[in-house]
Order: sequence, then C-alpha cells, then structure tokens
Amino acid sequence: MNYRPREFWDERLRQQFDLRGTGETGLSLAYNEACYALRRDVLDRALARAGVDPRGRRVLDVGCGTGFFTAHYLGRGAHVTGLDIAPTSIERLRARHPEARFLLADVSEAELEETFDIVNAFDVLYHITDDARWATAVTHLARAVAPGGTLLVTDTFASLGGQAEHNRMRPLSRYAELLARERVEPGPLHPTHVLLNRELGPFRFLNRAPQLLLAADRVLLAAGFGMDPVVSKLLVAHRAR
Repeated sequence: MNYRPREFWDERLRQQFDLRGTGETGLSLAYNEACYALRRDVLDRALARAGVDPRGRRVLDVGCGTGFFTAHYLGRGAHVTGLDIAPTSIERLRARHPEARFLLADVSEAELEETFDIVNAFDVLYHITDDARWATAVTHLARAVAPGGTLLVTDTFASLGGQAEHNRMRPLSRYAELLARERVEPGPLHPTHVLLNRELGPFRFLNRAPQLLLAADRVLLAAGFGMDPVVSKLLVAHRAR
C-alpha cells in the first residue's frame, strides 16, 4: 500500500465515523470505547498533575478525527478549535459541534496563524511517516503553543521496527531537540495503556472483554506499569510565560 495520509484517513472515516475509524478497525466498538476511556483518564490525570485546567482555555485539537477529544474539552468548558486533514472529519464535526470551530489543514504543511493555551495532538504525529514532514509538524505545533501554554503529544518515544505502514515512532531525543529550538520544555511521560491497544498474542481472546482490560489497565497504570518501549506515552511539554 502506498500510504497517502489525506486519502487514507478520509476513506477510513467515511467507512466508520466512530471510534473504530480512528482506533482499532478490526476490533469492536466496545473495545475502542474502552481504549479511549483510558486515554481520557490519562489525559485528565496528566493535566491535573501539570496544574492545567482546560476551563476557559483556547484548545487546539489536532487530528480531531471523530471528535472524541473535541467533545471532552468542550465538556470541560474549553474553547475548542479542531483541525484535521480529512474533509469527512471537518464536515461532520462542524454539524455535530456548532459551538466549536474546525479547520481543514495539515500541520506538516502550513504553520498556524494563532496560538493556543493547550495544543492536543493525541495519536497524531506518529502517523506522519515522512521524517521531514514530521519535523515540520512538530515545529508548527510547538510554535502554536501560547506563552504559559501546554503541548500534549503521544508516541512510544522509542525507535521501533515492524510498525504498520501508516505508523512511524520516533525517540524522545528527536522531539526534545525540535521542541528546544522553539523554547518548549518537555516534561514527564505518562503511559496511556498496558494491555489495551496492544498485541496480546495467545491472550488476544481477552480483547472480547474490553471492560476487564480497562479495569486491569487502570490498576496497572496506577502501580507504575507501562513504561516499556512498545507502549504509547503522553508527553506533557510547556512554554514559559
């Protein structure tokens, strides 16, 4: 397959405009709902530890997809701008959330014309497989962080082989180098899962019990698990005032 991001994601979202379209297409909606519930838990905990309250803040939801994080930030009282490369995403979310603003754009091409208090890029940047475009996207997102603002990015932050054609992971050192140029300081990493959203090998039958996996992951994350290289993590970075 020749991966062309705009066409790839628009086709996926036209076929499944729910959490399977932006998550695990081969697994159930209930499984994907559990994955996203855990992502929401991790996000809220990371924001709380960083002392960041989204209420009243300007939030950029990068790769807004089917609108999970858009809806979450709106529910927390933020002023949300959603951005995606897929026309299907923008068209449907404009109808679903008239209280928000949505932009059809590619951060690996165009620099944003404004800044935001929170720039949320959950499960986005590792889908930019071209290194030069990825570096441009990271730079553009860093520049979009207002003074005193927060950048949220997920990746494994390790160099991994054997990924799907639309995935390419980068080490933390490469992110840190680009962010430092824009005076955005990387902070802690927060694992986003342990068992969910992971190849379980002979135990993959457990994917049919997503609520059990969700409960187990909440316990395992609280106990400090999830820092191994194959697990996605949330990086919280800040720009000084």
